[in-house]
Amino acid sequence: MGLGDIRYEDIIAATEEFRDLGRDSFLERYHFGRATSYEMVLDGLRYDSKAIVGVAHGYATGDFLSSRDFSGGAATVARRLRELGFVVETGETPRDRMALLERLLHLKVSRGPGNPAPSHHQPLSLLWAISREADERPRMIPWSQFRDEVGPLLIEFGLPNAKATPEYPFWHLRGSGLWEVQGVPTEPAKKMPKVSSLDAHNPLAGFTEEAAGLLRDPVTRLDAMATICETYLEDVDRQALFERIGMAGYTTAGSLWSPSEHEGSGAGLDEYGRATGPAPRRDTTRSLIVRDEALARKVKELESDRCQICGTVLRYLNRPYSQAAHIRGLGRPHHGPDELQNLLCLCANCHVLFDGLEIYVDSDGLVRGTRGGSESRPLRRDPRHPVDEAHLGYHRSLCTINARKPAVD
Repeated sequence: MGLGDIRYEDIIAATEEFRDLGRDSFLERYHFGRATSYEMVLDGLRYDSKAIVGVAHGYATGDFLSSRDFSGGAATVARRLRELGFVVETGETPRDRMALLERLLHLKVSRGPGNPAPSHHQPLSLLWAISREADERPRMIPWSQFRDEVGPLLIEFGLPNAKATPEYPFWHLRGSGLWEVQGVPTEPAKKMPKVSSLDAHNPLAGFTEEAAGLLRDPVTRLDAMATICETYLEDVDRQALFERIGMAGYTTAGSLWSPSEHEGSGAGLDEYGRATGPAPRRDTTRSLIVRDEALARKVKELESDRCQICGTVLRYLNRPYSQAAHIRGLGRPHHGPDELQNLLCLCANCHVLFDGLEIYVDSDGLVRGTRGGSESRPLRRDPRHPVDEAHLGYHRSLCTINARKPAVD
């Protein structure tokens, strides 16, 4: 039994049947149990990885696999799904993921004379490369592109008075064990090529296949970003950095509108700056994630429309009003699941604060402010409302990497 025949479209077909039948009926039809470790996450929904691959194999070859046909175990299934570009998550921390984070924690960064701070060159280069993985762009980058894109980044976010030398991280990141360089006409043991040689041969560099595969997982990716930021970039404005490298999605936990999107809309103004006439309109096309409205109603019913953070019960049109807030956001870059364990019932104000990373829930279940000074309060929770600590931990990591100094547990 091989999984190489399975194509991307076969997996999509299996997920469509999964949604049409419902999880329990799908698993019963194809004789699978619920996943105990690996789950595939697609558009905010979670799928049992073995069952999806077994049915996808049937679409590809006509031979539908059952759970006993997977001699290689769930890890082999997860590997094939990741090869096809899908996100696979596990509740455990695999050894290879721990090894990746350990390597990031011990980069061989230089320190300038009289400046004890670690150089930003390798950390900034890695974050830039991680942004490419998040966008699913090619992992190997030509030297000329690396030089032109990373060079200005080193000037903008490097240490004061430090020279921008992109050739150093391009070559020396190999020492991390997570990076490779291809196309340089010299043995790896020899000294770094001159810039003129890099310009002449334009070699490729990027994460190893193994590291790139691990970084396609949203949880591992966020952990890697947090490790880099907290270890090497404590003095850097992370929000500005994330905006600069195309990772603005990591500056919020949800999909908050930027005020700039609503400014300068073209409305006529009088001499006092007041709008004249009706507000203008414009046509837009948006791709929206389809949320399970039944889940939203369920969490509101369980919590009686009372905000789990501040305890407020709002009323609108003489009816209780609350919002179902995802702890780990749906869609890119967070790819959170649309499930009850990933939902909180919040008032509009606390929802904005939570998505804007102004408040978080610590490991003891207390709601705290990321800027300090505010009094902590317990997160209200109905016993029938399960909340996954892993999602709360993901949100805490977002809060941490967006702070100038660590502010959360």
